[in-house]
Amino acid sequence: MIWDRAEDRYKLIFNVIPNPAVLLDLDNRVEAINDACIEYFQDQVPASIVFGEKLPVEKLFPWITNELTYFLSITSPEFVFEREIECPKGLVNFQIRLKKILDPYDIHQNTLILLNDITSAVEAEKKVARARDFYLTLFEEFPAMIWRATADGQFDYFNRAWLVFTGQSLEEQKGFGWARGVPETDRERFINVYAEAIREKKAFEIELRLRRYDGQFRWVLNLGQPFYSLEGDFAGFIGTCYDITERKMQEEELSYLAMHDPLTGLPNRRMMEVVMPRLVEQTELGISSALFLMDLDNFKQVNDRFGHMVGDELLIELGKILKRQLREGDLLVRLGGDEFAILLDGIEKGEAEQVAKRLLDSVANHQFTTSIESIKLYLSLGVVLISDKKSPESFIALADAAMYQAKESGGNQYVFAS
Repeated sequence: MIWDRAEDRYKLIFNVIPNPAVLLDLDNRVEAINDACIEYFQDQVPASIVFGEKLPVEKLFPWITNELTYFLSITSPEFVFEREIECPKGLVNFQIRLKKILDPYDIHQNTLILLNDITSAVEAEKKVARARDFYLTLFEEFPAMIWRATADGQFDYFNRAWLVFTGQSLEEQKGFGWARGVPETDRERFINVYAEAIREKKAFEIELRLRRYDGQFRWVLNLGQPFYSLEGDFAGFIGTCYDITERKMQEEELSYLAMHDPLTGLPNRRMMEVVMPRLVEQTELGISSALFLMDLDNFKQVNDRFGHMVGDELLIELGKILKRQLREGDLLVRLGGDEFAILLDGIEKGEAEQVAKRLLDSVANHQFTTSIESIKLYLSLGVVLISDKKSPESFIALADAAMYQAKESGGNQYVFAS
């Protein structure tokens, strides 16, 4: 009687399990089946099983034979798999769990089959997959270069436009393989920007050079935008790249024109204004520099006699002569007209005087040629040593005064500002 009551309680508990459940004996015959299972499979459940006949489980679930045989051959207490099954109400996706029921001595007595309807989850996954496939198809046809990275920063997708541009396969580009086509300096900049974007989960943009299929490096604008899973978790980045080489070339050309003299190609006054503050600042480190200001003696007479076109040719030639007397890294500037400046970084007074003498001699000893005749030109030169911290304008004023002193003294000489 006690065992009967215990068995009744057991059957009651088994029957109220909300998911379909089947209990097998050691011969794989159906020992019990709950109401949820009967409701799902309805007339597919043999009537004899409902009335307690212990039929082989294959009569109920013919599709389970292989998995059950495998499960009983291994020592694992559980085995889980998924299966799409035809039920009276249509196709149902089940997660199926096989579990060995052991007695107090750990001896296998029964096998429990639990079925969990995961159709909604599977359909949701299919919708996500269809949406993903749609957008991947869209990405493939998009003319811009598109990439995707996972939450840990690894790049796992590049569209057709990217692969055509680089001439590389998807496998070659995955991870950080694509970065092999980026110069080291640009790669380091990208890594710093990208690491911050991952850390803060924020959008980023960066301009860098990327090697094209023909080996040429092209400037690209790389834009990255974070994206999130349906659950709201950070999932990685979606990015686009655009070739901006033409724009960069235009910017560089404009920058060059802004900093260089159009006649001689030498740096202009604006460039000197950029460099001079740095030379003044480094005097605090005990590093002195020199500023030379110079112009040609009586050059107005040359322009009046031969015309400005010839005068321009002479200025171009003069720039070349002066540059040959300087060190690499020294800055020769055309200020305008026949006036030039030179900035010598890291130089003492004695060395500056030697440079001044070389400049005067190189011009005085040169025979300038024109379409009309050969002529001689001479310089007046003012020099100031940048050895303490004053405003750049004050050094320019000192050098300018020294230059005019040289000119008033007859020209073809230099004067050191005191």
